[in-house]
Amino acid sequence: MNNLVRTVDTLLSLLGKVLVGVLASGVIVSVLLRYVFSIAFVWSEELLTMIFVATTFFGAALGLREREHITISYFVDKTSSRVKKWVTLFTYAIIIGVAVFVFIYSIRMIQKVGGVPSPATGIVRGVYYSMIPITFTFTIFYAVVGIIGQFRPIVDPEKGYKDDLDLLQEVKREV
Repeated sequence: MNNLVRTVDTLLSLLGKVLVGVLASGVIVSVLLRYVFSIAFVWSEELLTMIFVATTFFGAALGLREREHITISYFVDKTSSRVKKWVTLFTYAIIIGVAVFVFIYSIRMIQKVGGVPSPATGIVRGVYYSMIPITFTFTIFYAVVGIIGQFRPIVDPEKGYKDDLDLLQEVKREV
């Protein structure tokens, strides 16, 4: 189980880094073309918007795994460990319920309007919309991992930029 979790963590982290790199590069090139050469491509704006949305959806799933979402745990922190466990289980159950709901209805949405091409690129909307059920599958997976983690040890997540920050610290020491 830990190997599967670690593999999914690595995959989503790598995907997020690639998407953010493509997004940053695309925005820089787009701004340069627009303001230096007075050239603008509508299709690139559409693709960059979809990449931004993808980083948000995939990042939200990874944020669940890394426990980086905003929580207000003041009252729960003052309770016993048994109550904390039940509240955590209840929270993950709600997350799974919402994620399953969104998954089902996103599939229905894709079936109804997924064949419509987008105006700038001509790519059918179903390609863009497919990130919803994919990311909510990861969300369900991570919520199940969180539930299992209440009963047996699961490997802790490696926070997304830990290695990058360590590398930055080494570079600062050398300078």
